[in-house]
Amino acid sequence: MLSRIHLSIIVAIFACLLYSCEPKGNYTGTEYAPNMYHSVAYDPYSQIIDSTTYGREYYNSNPYNQYKGKKHINMMPPVEGTVPRQNYRSVADSSKDARDKALYFYELHVDSFALAGRILTNPVPASDGVVEEGKNLYLTYCQPCHGEKGLGDGKVGAMYKGVANLTGAAYKNLPEGHIFHVISHGKGRMWGLKTTITPEERWKIVHYVKKLQKGEG
Repeated sequence: MLSRIHLSIIVAIFACLLYSCEPKGNYTGTEYAPNMYHSVAYDPYSQIIDSTTYGREYYNSNPYNQYKGKKHINMMPPVEGTVPRQNYRSVADSSKDARDKALYFYELHVDSFALAGRILTNPVPASDGVVEEGKNLYLTYCQPCHGEKGLGDGKVGAMYKGVANLTGAAYKNLPEGHIFHVISHGKGRMWGLKTTITPEERWKIVHYVKKLQKGEG
């Protein structure tokens, strides 16, 4: 049989459990460890700083944060001297000149190779310095598969097969925009490089590829 002490302890536990419940259904009860539920750290894009407006949820205005800023967002302005990311525009933006529209990212589907070939032209002048930069970029990013001369005989190409011979009849007359689109998004077994190489650098590679296709590389 349970002693009075054991019975009292059990009753006390049940009383605590009942006290932590609420009939509304949306309240989970008393929190034993609030920091396990509510992050002390700021969520950058959170725009809620008044927890009392939103009931029992802290959202991102945890009382430990002591946020007293005037802006209703946790993300702070960039520090002085921050370099902005390029303002990528669409080729459909008629307010921009042709060079800007071709230089930046554009709203074309990844499979729109023919369309890219028709509407995109290289906005970077083909000076000796630019072509030399294109060569260096090509040797870094393209040579492992396509080979030094674009023959598709790179070490990776020899292993995985199916790498394009850029000087072959099927490729040597491709428009510059088509080549740029392939470099950006990839095709077949080739991965896209738009997250690795800037648009201007890709256009420089295009210049060098066209030089290889003329047998001048």
